[in-house]
Parts: sequence; C-alpha cells; structure tokens
Amino acid sequence: MQPVISIRNLSKRYAGGHEALKHVSLDIRRGEIFALLGPNGAGKTTLISIVCGIVTPSAGTVEADGHDIVRDYRAARTRIGLVPQELHTDAFEPVWSTVAFSRGLFGKPSDSAKIEQILRDLSLWDKRKAKIKELSGGMKRRVMIAKALAHEPDILFLDEPTAGVDVELRRDMWALVRRLRDSGVTIILTTHYIEEAEEMADRVGVISKGELILVEEKHALMRKLGRKRLTLNLAEPMETVPEGLSEWDLTLSDDRSELRYEFDANAERTGVPSLLRRMSDLGIGFKDLATEQSSLEDIFVSLTSDRRERAA
Repeated sequence: MQPVISIRNLSKRYAGGHEALKHVSLDIRRGEIFALLGPNGAGKTTLISIVCGIVTPSAGTVEADGHDIVRDYRAARTRIGLVPQELHTDAFEPVWSTVAFSRGLFGKPSDSAKIEQILRDLSLWDKRKAKIKELSGGMKRRVMIAKALAHEPDILFLDEPTAGVDVELRRDMWALVRRLRDSGVTIILTTHYIEEAEEMADRVGVISKGELILVEEKHALMRKLGRKRLTLNLAEPMETVPEGLSEWDLTLSDDRSELRYEFDANAERTGVPSLLRRMSDLGIGFKDLATEQSSLEDIFVSLTSDRRERAA
C-alpha cells in the first residue's frame, strides 16, 4: 500500500548553523497511529512543521497522500489537520464560530451537523457558545483538536497533544484518537510521555538530535530490545549468591530476601526454566516469583544513551 506520508532525506538547518533535522526518511502507513518519541529539542516539532507547510525544509522532499508539499501545497495541506503544541486561537471568539471558521478556511461548505458532531465527540457541545478565554486549559486543547478536524482531514498531526492536561482528559483524548483511527484517519503524534506511545501507537519512531534512529512496530520493538526482570521471594534469606548460580548474574536485595535476575526477553525460554531447575537441585526454595517487562521508557532511555556513548 502506498504510504499516506512519504518523507525522503529531509533536512533543516536554521540560521546560525543549527541542524534541527538530518536526512530523515520515513513512510507513514495509511490508517495507522504513529508515535514519534524524543526529548525536547530532538526535532519532532520541526518535522511536523515542515510536513504541514509551516517551515521550509533545507533539503529533501515530502508527499502527503501523493501530493508534494511544496509543488502542490494546497492539495497537500487540505488533507492534513494539525493540533500544535502551543494554544493559538482567538480568545474572544465563541467555540462554535472558531471551529466553523476553520472549516471555511479550507473551502469546505458550511455543515452545522458536522460541526455539532465534532463538538459532541470532544465534549464541547455544552461550551459551544462560550468564548475561548472563558475555557480551562484542557477545554482549549479540545477546541484546538476540533479546529483541526473541522475540514475532515485524512491525516491528523498531534504535537504533544496532552502536554499540561490532567489524567482524565488524557484518557479522553486517547479514546478520541482511537475512534478517529477507526474511522480511517491516519494519526501522527509527537510525545515525550512514554505511556502515551505505549498505550496507543501501532508503530514507534525514536528521534534524537535531529536524526531518526529507529522505526519499529511497537510490540516488535519491545520484544527485540526489551528486557525482563525475574524476582524470586526466597523461602530463607541468603548471605551471598551461591557459586552454582554464577552463570545467571543474579543479585540479592538489600535485605537478602529476594533474588533478582535481569534477562533478554528472547532468552526467557532457556534462561528462567534452567535457573529454576538449578535452584531446585541446590535445595534453594522460594515462596513467590514475579516478572516485569521493560517499558518503552526503558527502551527509549537505552537507545538514546547508546547513541550518546557512540557519539562520545
């Protein structure tokens, strides 16, 4: 299937020599939720701004639904909705008016039913007559999403969509994003909230210092790079790890009541069963055991740390 967003060798160098993006190439599949992870200053917002026609690239090409963003700007931009990180909207306009105006900007005919549907989906219907300045920060964020959806885009960019919002609103937005994806909208979100990517994304890209260092299916990424920890609650405390268990690189808790083993998720079949058999042979008993899987945060920190070490 042809990608809905196709980015090739994209670079951006600002005045003064700062290189915000370095030869980024990426395909976004139609109908997926793609999460772009990276710390502040990694280049996430610059990448989105170029695709949306706000920033001019220094080199490279971008196509949105087959339309070059420079040569065929109008057609490309019509297919894209953008929810920026910063809240920019007319403080004195009522909610209904500002959302309807955004629809008209893209040449879409007036459609009260569509505007009503968007406002209801975002729990804004009761606020439709309220001025923007009267709304809470979370409600203003919802209005920004409503404006981005007003012209019925096929592609929706969410730049740090839940920055500064409470947990309840974050969950509401996650549910909305899933509904949009189910309706056929392609979602690209940037975030430094690891749980946001872990909760929603189909694929994850990691960007650091302007370079796209990894793109992977979320679950495949966790299987490939994730680690697990086995914790054994010992029947009797031990002073040291027995010599007979040295091949597993085990550690004891401070109170000597737990034995811990960190291992590659891929080695689980061979590592853990053989460890438990050896413990049984040595007469070491345990009352309980638990395993923990690495999160995307652990993986992200590991990737960026490795990158820094190689650069050094």
